[in-house]
Amino acid sequence: MKIVVRKAEVKDARDIVIVNTYTWATTYKNLIPSKILNDKLSRIDKVVPNMKRIIEEKNNIFVATVDDKVVGFITYGKSNNDNYPNVGEIYALYVLKEYQKIGLGKKLFLKGIEELINLNYQDMILNVLKGNKNIDFYERFGGKQIDIKEEYLDDTLLVEYVMYFKNLSKIYYEFNNKK
Repeated sequence: MKIVVRKAEVKDARDIVIVNTYTWATTYKNLIPSKILNDKLSRIDKVVPNMKRIIEEKNNIFVATVDDKVVGFITYGKSNNDNYPNVGEIYALYVLKEYQKIGLGKKLFLKGIEELINLNYQDMILNVLKGNKNIDFYERFGGKQIDIKEEYLDDTLLVEYVMYFKNLSKIYYEFNNKK
């Protein structure tokens, strides 16, 4: 099995949208109404052009591939949360269910941290949907729930935990040297 983490290219856009969509379907199955998840599935091809634009313009996505197949991705940048304007943010980190628990999430997460460090961020946030059983992944890296964010997706109120990560360089060094 050949695993590679690399910068996303425009040709990866459809695969990134597929990873995002199918990961939502498996991870959020009992947390988000099935109508929203099904709508997301039906819109894959409509979302691809926007993803191509994001890859070209923002250049802030890395993908994880297994034997040249895109199976995960991470996207990052300046915090979008007005309450935390001077930190970095991981906007999304998704790995297809069948490729979880083999270290891809960790590789992508550390790549995101590395990129945020390169952008001179010392701390970061990310949002985790309330009820997401993978919250312990972020807690292992030192993430602490410091706030709650509420927003509507269609007519559904989504509650997310805002996780804060202090001292990215320390986290990167500590976990990049762990096996």
